[in-house]
Amino acid sequence: MKTVLIITASFDPQADLLIAELRRRSVPCVRWNTYEFPLSSLLTYRASNSGFGAEIISDGRTIDLASIGSIWWQWDEPAGFPAGLNTAERRFAEREAELAVNALPAIGQFAWINHPTCERLANSKAGQLFAARTVGLEIPRTVITNNPDEVRAFIATAPGQIVYKASSPPRNIAADKALFTGLVTDETLANLDLIRITPGIFQERIDKSYELRITVIGARIFAVKIDSQALAETQLDWRHAQHNVAYEPVTLPREIATKITAFMEHLGLVYGAFDFIVTPDGRYVFLEVNPGGAYMWVEAATGLGITQALADALIEPCRT
Repeated sequence: MKTVLIITASFDPQADLLIAELRRRSVPCVRWNTYEFPLSSLLTYRASNSGFGAEIISDGRTIDLASIGSIWWQWDEPAGFPAGLNTAERRFAEREAELAVNALPAIGQFAWINHPTCERLANSKAGQLFAARTVGLEIPRTVITNNPDEVRAFIATAPGQIVYKASSPPRNIAADKALFTGLVTDETLANLDLIRITPGIFQERIDKSYELRITVIGARIFAVKIDSQALAETQLDWRHAQHNVAYEPVTLPREIATKITAFMEHLGLVYGAFDFIVTPDGRYVFLEVNPGGAYMWVEAATGLGITQALADALIEPCRT
């Protein structure tokens, strides 16, 4: 049997859980913390007319890439650089390290969850909305722009409230500084020119009965109802108090499950964590998908076997 490679950061309890499950099944697996690359690990490609090889040396172990059957890809942002580099040196070192890591998808026939090219494309919020609309999922009316005048025109024609979201959370941000979904207010409009350098997502606010977190692994769908409207602090964004809201496993309507599967195929994803709104009149409205979204809190709250499903998906390619 081939080996499962877990590419992640140095701190990742979800990866710890997955590795424990793989070891429980006696499946060979190794972990590479790219957050510590390049100072604390080594990556080598060897190419000649007679052959090609690649290896990683990390935590005292040598990983021959020829022995790898599947890869759970959670992090590829090298950050292990020495202190004291000036801005230009740091930028050059980061770019060279990224190019070395980013060659991995081109040098083997690994089964990726998810393939890095697909995941990077799927992280585009505009691309997600296009894909959702293509497969027939309902989406909120949305503007993604760095043009303040476009936002003002959007707000002027909106029948109700508008919410603002960032396209991605900043890396290594403190927990008390996380960027949550927020209502567009007079204060927001007064500072709207800030989006000239940080394009934002502006979306009509959709009435909610409840919300859904839907974790998809291949053909397996784990849907969980989030009772976000029960608490005032979670009505706009349940992440404000995610440990205080109630979670309940639910079964999706077949039509919605079919469209989610088509969405995954459209973007080439194996894994995705979806957020949906269910409206008071029973409509399912797509908000976004996180191709590398966390699932451990869902599993802890509901007992759903998401780790086991992920392990199954990684093990199968290693049998061949």
